[in-house]
Amino acid sequence: MAFKKRRIFDMQAVNSQQLAKSIANQPQSSAKNKQQQVLKGWRCSQIYEWFADNLRNYCQTTSLHGFNYITRKDISRNERLFWLIVVVAAVIAAIALVLVSWYWNSETPTVTVIESSHFPTWNIPFPAVTVCNFNKISKHRALDLLNKMQLPANVSKAHLQQLFNLTLLPVVKPISQTDLATYQQILDLNNYSLAELVKRLSPDCLEMVSRCIWKGINSRCESLFQRIVTLEGYCCSFNYFADVHSNFPRKIAYQVPKRPYRVTGCGYPTGLSVLLDPMVSDYYSTFFSGFGFRLFIHDAYNFPDENSETKVVTATRESYVRINPESTYATNDIRRMSLKLRYCLFGGERQLPGHRRYSFINCMYQCRMNMTLQRCGCLPLNIAVNGTHKTCSVLQLNCMIQSKRLFSYALANLDSPLSLVRKTANFPCKCLPDCESNLYISESTMGRLDMSYSANKITTNNNQTDGILVHVFYSDLMSTRYRMEIFQNWLSALASFGGLLGLILGFSIVTAFEFIYFLTFRPVFNYINRE
Repeated sequence: MAFKKRRIFDMQAVNSQQLAKSIANQPQSSAKNKQQQVLKGWRCSQIYEWFADNLRNYCQTTSLHGFNYITRKDISRNERLFWLIVVVAAVIAAIALVLVSWYWNSETPTVTVIESSHFPTWNIPFPAVTVCNFNKISKHRALDLLNKMQLPANVSKAHLQQLFNLTLLPVVKPISQTDLATYQQILDLNNYSLAELVKRLSPDCLEMVSRCIWKGINSRCESLFQRIVTLEGYCCSFNYFADVHSNFPRKIAYQVPKRPYRVTGCGYPTGLSVLLDPMVSDYYSTFFSGFGFRLFIHDAYNFPDENSETKVVTATRESYVRINPESTYATNDIRRMSLKLRYCLFGGERQLPGHRRYSFINCMYQCRMNMTLQRCGCLPLNIAVNGTHKTCSVLQLNCMIQSKRLFSYALANLDSPLSLVRKTANFPCKCLPDCESNLYISESTMGRLDMSYSANKITTNNNQTDGILVHVFYSDLMSTRYRMEIFQNWLSALASFGGLLGLILGFSIVTAFEFIYFLTFRPVFNYINRE
């Protein structure tokens, strides 16, 4: 061993002497440049040898699969080349799978799963029930107003009747400006606006809703139902909390709860039972060829529109509307996520004018309002504006008729391609879906109503012959609850990436430390040991 070391030192001395002689035989400037190049090459070779030696030692001692075969001396060169190809392919496959997993995580940052199919229904607020009469104009109110209103010269009562029909906003061809000017002249002569005329002619809630039973107890209908403005005109709504201000009479406003009602049971005795009067003899103008009501079943904080569960109940019928609620909530991790990643909003994250809470339904309603306002400069008469915007007059009827289609579809951007609508980031008016919501799936059965049946206390001592009895209730004590959560948090991402790397390469945290050790600590320890 000593002979080998002495021989190595002799070779180094000979090489240094030869290098000195070659430099001395050259000019001084060129010799200096040559010396720098030789020293630079020698340093690179030293670094290469150091790196190759540490990499060889790492491959021989690491627990990564296949690396030790690359540097083994007891196998042939072809076998080492084969294992080198296998290891390189495994590394490329592992990196590719990790990138694919990361891409899937970035494309679907959130996921909604079923948390429980036995979630108690008393933890879910009872839905709002909005009742809209087929008949939009009360006959006796129209005839009474027809006899009281003053008419200009050369204007007959037939013109006034056509003015009443215009309050329905029919989707027809545009009306001539001459007729619109005549109708506006009639309203000006009697100090009426078009919105006031609609409110005056619409049927009254107390006349349509005869009797009410809530949770098996007879209740005053005026304390349960309030008159609201919808796309259907004036309707009566139960358990409605979407608007900032309620429309209950002041004398009973203190009795109205501040939050939506809840029920603790199932079956029609625990829900809402209402006796409706279609007032057949009072029909004046309608879109339906029948007598009855439309029921909108929706979240208590949402505006009733075509997105709601809709049922039709007709005269002389008893209807049972069974509701199967579903609830979705989001975890705290979702709330802490960036809006660009979760693509949804919570109820208190954005303020909507006139609404208590944000929801996708309310946002789309506001979006349609803004589109109509930009197009016509005013809002239709069947929209509650709370005095913040101008209500359209008779002269803007043509624009309202053209804009009515904006309110007839779930999405207001009718002319946008489907590819844009599918992306939540491109929803109209920057409306995003709800992070938390309640869905009320309903089923209904209907039968003929016998008003003389004495066991039915809601119809006893009632002289109606065309009444409608509606029961709205939960069909089960349990419901389905969904949980919206992060698709992968840091712990699941670590487990996913570690599983892929461990499956293919046998990679672990200790293996990573080994690699750092051979590149940093090992050379330091070797240097210290030489000293």
